Amino acid sequence: MAAAGLAMALQTARADEELPIGVIAAQSGSFVSAGNTIVGAANLAAQQINDAGGIKVGDKTYKIKLYIRDNRTDVNVTIASARELVNDIGVKAIWGTETHDFSVSMAKITGPAKVLQFSGNSSLGAVLDDKAVAEDGWLHYAFQSEPQEWQRSGSTAKGVLSLLTPQLKSPPKHSVVFVGNDATGQYLSSHYVKALEAEGQKVDLVQYPPDTTDFSPLLTRIKGMKPDIVHFWYNGDSTLTAFPQALKLGVAPSYFLFGVDPGIYQERSLKANVPVTMSCVPVCWGSSPYPEVKQYFDKYFGLGAAKGPQSSVSLLYYDYFFWYAKALEKVGKIDDPDAVVAELLKSDYKGVVSPVPLVFNKHHQVTFATEVCMVEPNTSDKFKCAVEQPPAAPPPGDNGG
Repeated sequence: MAAAGLAMALQTARADEELPIGVIAAQSGSFVSAGNTIVGAANLAAQQINDAGGIKVGDKTYKIKLYIRDNRTDVNVTIASARELVNDIGVKAIWGTETHDFSVSMAKITGPAKVLQFSGNSSLGAVLDDKAVAEDGWLHYAFQSEPQEWQRSGSTAKGVLSLLTPQLKSPPKHSVVFVGNDATGQYLSSHYVKALEAEGQKVDLVQYPPDTTDFSPLLTRIKGMKPDIVHFWYNGDSTLTAFPQALKLGVAPSYFLFGVDPGIYQERSLKANVPVTMSCVPVCWGSSPYPEVKQYFDKYFGLGAAKGPQSSVSLLYYDYFFWYAKALEKVGKIDDPDAVVAELLKSDYKGVVSPVPLVFNKHHQVTFATEVCMVEPNTSDKFKCAVEQPPAAPPPGDNGG
């Protein structure tokens, strides 16, 4: 009887020490290469926090227990997963999703339940405003762990043009942005076009159906437009299919590949006889700009995460586990989300993604730089990279949302 009582007491103690955290990400479907990175970052962060002794909150020590759900790149599965994690599991916070409009749908569940949500996508910027993040607002518990899109687009455009211009016979004046015609592509390209125009580019936008595999007809049309640069914008997986087709057709004298890591370019032995730039979201594993980033990716891949074109997306999620843990310890309890939100807004955190401490602005958004690299023509492994800071203000015609 005494032994049974002791066992029950130990079980209760163990249950009290669990901090349930949800992760919703695409582990299958069209966004799998980005979605997998959230899971990889979460597993690494949870392991490191737990191995270091856990999170000391008041007189208890909590270990993170992850509840990971595959949203299959489907908004309905995302919503169902969020409801399960919030209503049935009782998670204290959720990380995800990488898919822009999915995060907005998820916030309509996490917000009323007062569950913190960390989403590494910039489309939240369209809805994070004074009213939405107020104490009674529907996004009071949501945090955007990626810079605002006008910031990312601005730093990317500046980096691409500064690297390519010295390589061309004359300064580039005409850009074509080639992007998937879905909600994410439409939102992201609207900012990137304005950023390029602010850098003096005449810009044409050409969209392709999201499931396209034969890009030749559209690329032939783009070739006829005689652009100086073709920018393959946002979906790295589609870009890796379309880019070789563009090279075969000789579409342009230079290219930009968004979301394609130099590490993947090298591993796939891609080569072009013209200058090619590429950017990571936010910094690259194939050409890490800081020692902390290289150490992070050594551990990230060491835990079994796949080397993919968008592995760097994991850095939009990793640091926030430690920042959240730090806020819980400061607040002294895990069941006061309003106090945790307030603590996050008045604190900062020096993590891996940026040498400058992260700070949330009044709309729950962070700011950090973007890395852009150029590969020397006819090589797969000779890169020149630059870390570009975001502009101070949105470009003309961009409302910042």
